[in-house]
Amino acid sequence: MVAITLPESFKVTPNKGGDMDKQQTDFEIWMQAMGFNGKQIGEAGARIGLTNTSARMTRSGNRDLKLVERLAMSAIRAGLPPWSPEDDAEVHGVGSLKETLASLQSSKD
Repeated sequence: MVAITLPESFKVTPNKGGDMDKQQTDFEIWMQAMGFNGKQIGEAGARIGLTNTSARMTRSGNRDLKLVERLAMSAIRAGLPPWSPEDDAEVHGVGSLKETLASLQSSKD
């Protein structure tokens, strides 16, 4: 398994607004990692195919992320283009690179 570390510049900030008991949702953490602010919920949701209402419900924790949405979040975070026959080699190359890195990491252990 490849150990992936976050850059020093990436920090998940504690919840704002005084609600110290509230846990950030995975969607909120992803939004922050992608550089979206709290007013860009609809835009962030649209990137993974959510309606504005679904994005708000997901951010508030009233709706769970589906597998396809989590996969889209990963792809977008990794900078992958939407799949097409023309981009297949690039997408496959990223997967091969990940396998190579995992192999190198396991050989160090």
